[in-house]
Amino acid sequence: MSIRQPRSISARQGLWFFLPAGAFLTVMLVYPLAYSLYASFTNMRMTSPITRFVWLDTYAAVLASDQFRSSILVTVVFLVAAITLEFVIGFALALSFKAMRHTHPIMRALLMLPLMATPVSVGLIWKLLLNSDFGIVTYAGQQLGLGTQLWLADPVMSVVSIVIMDVWQWTPFIFLILLAGLEGLPEDVYEAAALDGSRGWDLLINVTLPLMARIIVVALAFRVMFSIATFDTVFVLTKGGPARATDLITLLIQREGLVNLNVALASAMSFIVLLMVTAFSVVTFRKVMANG
Repeated sequence: MSIRQPRSISARQGLWFFLPAGAFLTVMLVYPLAYSLYASFTNMRMTSPITRFVWLDTYAAVLASDQFRSSILVTVVFLVAAITLEFVIGFALALSFKAMRHTHPIMRALLMLPLMATPVSVGLIWKLLLNSDFGIVTYAGQQLGLGTQLWLADPVMSVVSIVIMDVWQWTPFIFLILLAGLEGLPEDVYEAAALDGSRGWDLLINVTLPLMARIIVVALAFRVMFSIATFDTVFVLTKGGPARATDLITLLIQREGLVNLNVALASAMSFIVLLMVTAFSVVTFRKVMANG
């Protein structure tokens, strides 16, 4: 006969189990976030011993900054170009794998390799590939008669470079989600559409895409949130250059906070970006749930 423990004792035991995780989250997440919020309302600089509250003046300075607006524009261009290509290529790969009756698991594993690489190693790999003196990509362009492309020295080509690098690394993420969604679609809908004479593009546009709409939106929303946090790969590849052509918002925040030591400005930028991402996420997922 088991003795039932009082609920208060069980609750206290659960609290003790939660304490290590709670302490970790407080030290690693809650405290830095709260301190950053406090710093964003001050004029805090690591080079100045005097810190005072300026309230919203720091946020006003950020919004009036040409560097901040330029960095937001570069980030938006990067997001639109990279995520569009990742979706198109990932969806095409997912459709191809879905159409194949027998796909070897090794093929899927090979497609996942870029996703498993660390960001720093990805940046170093592409820095070597795109090197204007001995890079394989540059050599291939020369052999095709395209001349020597200054991938990392030309402002336009440098943006193309970080987009190509991001597409190479993150297309498998989109592919994996979309393939899982395609494999879960009901077959009876396709059988009914086939009886109605739907084939090829008509089947894709009128059947597959509407059924996959929610999965596509969720996948793209996650990619937007992850892409905004892109830092390591671009920092290793271009460091925001040339002439700040690839100066993503994360690189600007890092430079203001850790190079210029302007903690207040970096914190305000971080929270403005956080508000943007939060608003985008809330609107996106509400629409997804409403349409579901």
